[in-house]
Order: sequence, then C-alpha cells, then structure tokens
Amino acid sequence: MILQLRTNIIFSQWFAGIGVTLLLMQLGFMGGWTSPTLARLMAPESEIPMNPEEASWVASLVNFGRFFGAIFGAISENFLGSKKSIFVTLFPIAAGWLIISLANSVVWLCVARISSGIGLGMIFSTFPLFVGEVSMPEIRGALVSLATFGVPVGQVVSSVSGTYLSISQAASIYLGVCLALMVMFFWLPESPHHLIKIGKRKAAKESINWYRAGREVDKEFDAVEKFVTSDSKCSFLNKVRELRTPAIRKATFQVIALFTFMQICGLNSIIFYMETILSKGQITVISPSLIVIGTNVCGIFAAALSIVLIDRCGRRFLLLISSTGVTISMVGLMSHFMLIDMEIDTTNLQWLPIASVFLFIIAFFLGLMPVPSTILSETFPANIKCIAACIASLTGALMSFLSAKTYQPMVDAMGETYVFMFYAICSIIVIPYTIFLMPETKGKSLQQIQDELIKK
Repeated sequence: MILQLRTNIIFSQWFAGIGVTLLLMQLGFMGGWTSPTLARLMAPESEIPMNPEEASWVASLVNFGRFFGAIFGAISENFLGSKKSIFVTLFPIAAGWLIISLANSVVWLCVARISSGIGLGMIFSTFPLFVGEVSMPEIRGALVSLATFGVPVGQVVSSVSGTYLSISQAASIYLGVCLALMVMFFWLPESPHHLIKIGKRKAAKESINWYRAGREVDKEFDAVEKFVTSDSKCSFLNKVRELRTPAIRKATFQVIALFTFMQICGLNSIIFYMETILSKGQITVISPSLIVIGTNVCGIFAAALSIVLIDRCGRRFLLLISSTGVTISMVGLMSHFMLIDMEIDTTNLQWLPIASVFLFIIAFFLGLMPVPSTILSETFPANIKCIAACIASLTGALMSFLSAKTYQPMVDAMGETYVFMFYAICSIIVIPYTIFLMPETKGKSLQQIQDELIKK
C-alpha cells in the first residue's frame, strides 16, 4: 500500500515534469534548427539566399527576443501564476514556427526568431518556478533535470529534420508539438502557491491533492500558506529592497553567476555553428551533419544521467564534472585549429575536434544545463521569486545574445584558435567558483534553504 501511494505521488509530479520536458524540447528545436538550416541557406542553391552576416543575425536574434521574454515572463508569472504563464509562453513560440514555415525572405526569418526568442525568455522565467512549486524536495532536482532532458531531444529531432526535411516541413512538426503542449498545460492544475496567493484556498487544496496524490494535504497546505504569506504583505518596492539583504544578495549573485557561466562557455557557438566549425576543421572522415546528430543523441544520454545523479551526488558535483569536461573540449578545439593555423597536416587528427564536440555536449547537459535552473527553483523565498527568475532570465538572455552575435566577428578578427582559448578560460573559472562559493542544496526543502541562508 505504501509503495502504491508513493508511486501515485511521484506519478502526478512526474507527469507535470514531462509536460515541462516537452516545453524545453522547444528550446532544443530553436537551438538545433540553426546548425543545419544556416548551412543550407548559405549554400549556392539556397531557397532563401543569405550571407554570413545575415546568418549571424538569424542565429542571434532568438536571444535578442529572449531579453524581452524574460520581462514578459516575470510579469506574467506574478499575475497569472507559473502554470498559466507557461501556457502563454507557447503562443510566441507557435507564432515563430508558423512564420518560419511560411517565410520567403531573411527578414521574415529574423521576425520568426525574435518571436521564438520571446517565448524562450518566458520559458526560463517560468518553468523553474513551476517545478519548484509542485514537486517534493526529494525529486525537485530530478524534475528540473528531466525538463532540461527535453533540450537535447529537441536538438536531435531538429538536426535530423533540418537535414532531411524542408524548412517548412520541419517547422510544421515543431508547431504541432507546441499545439499539443497548449492542450496539456490548459488541463494541468495551477500551482498551489499562486492559488493561495490570490485567495483560492479550496482550489489550492485540490491542486495539492492532485500533485501529492492525497498524501498529507493539510500539512502541505499549511506549509505552502506559510511560505507565500509574506508575498501579500510586500509591495514591489519592498521586494526590490529585500534583494539587498545579505542572504538574498548572495543567492542573487549565485544565480547571476551560474546563468552567465552557462552562456559564456561557448554554448551558442557550438550549438549554432557546429556543422560550420567541423567543416572549417577539415573534417572529411564523416559528414559534419551526421556528427551534429550524433552529438545531440549523446546529449540525450547525458541529460538522462543528470536526472539520476543530481539528487544523489548533488549540484556541486555535477557542476564540477561538467565545467571540467567543457574546458577540456574547448582546449581540444583550440589545439586542432592551432595545428591548422601552423599548416600542419591534421588528416590523422580528425578525431580530436569530433571528440571535443561530443565531450562538450555530454559535459554541458550533465551539469551546466540543469544546475542553474535547479538552484533558481529552490533558492529564493516566494515573495521575490518572480524578480529572481526575471533577473536570471535577463542575465541568460544578455549573455547568450552577446555570445552568439560576437562569435563570427571574433573569428574574423582573431581566428578560431583564440576564440576557443577564450571559451576555455571562461569555463575553467567555474571550477574554483563551485568549490569555494557555491553551497549545496540537495534534498532540502524550500523553507530549509531559506532558513539556512538567513542564518548565514
């Protein structure tokens, strides 16, 4: 009986986690769309001809739109709650795929990418809060990791679709998934935190009953009510002032640092330009497009492994392993392009850049992808959680836009060797930060984390 009850409890929350996983598949679609599509559009027989500068804008504008999406997402979460905000998020994403399926010029592709980026920014402002509010502490990290598991799955689907289907056909597939998600999130219960916040106590109990499968509903209701009570008593200015308290200031710095590290390690350059990088690296032993598909498949297994490890080994352990692997991968790419610059024959060293991009994807999805969102979901009190999510999403948007837009100018100015050296230096900084500055939050309740931050 106990085992059956436990299974029911986990099922309700994991069902919500699967919904968020499908949501983040859209992020994978957006990122994976770029590599095969830009390579096709810059080819001589392109259906929408574009030059490298235009391709750079198409790649990076999704992160420009993300900046505005971060603001819209925070406002939406504050007034509508995390579940309804996710539902709203799907509209600009669907619009982006619809425009791409009908686009006949670079301008329309840019408009579509901005629309998709708005949805992307809203995703990072909402999904960590939703997962944090509906999940038990024992599986919170695993649910966030499950959500990020959708990113490499989406990248595999988009890399295959982008290689073998037309641009319009691939976009129609992504639009179909988006429409199915709308139905799912329309049906899911709102988080009890928002329902209590707006005074719907009966609906909040029903939500807790669904997400907890009837176990200790009254106890959980009292805990959630205590957790969100302060929100109704604080004005917006008071919430902003609370960011200056030592515990919250420390948590804010931590989230800003983690979301910055996620973007400046070379993520956008590898995801958006992987096929181009491999072609410039003189890879002939296997088609670069197949390597892109293979790396994204490995990313799926890495993301799956993080689901198991994040609540067993902890956030700090995964971040250390991940940052170390990313650093090694960047050193490998730097070394390969250095040999090319020195006009040394690299025919027998083609395994080096191939292994490097595989290692990057595996290492990134093991830790640097799930850990920042996990920390965001469990570090801040309810009354400033929206502001914290907005700060995190704005940080990610700004750094991802700068990273994506500066890649091609940096390559033109100093070559791939020094660009990858720069990314290696950025990623190695994560190691001492994790060891000396980042606390462990594994297995702790939201209230317990806040109590410990206040004590510190």
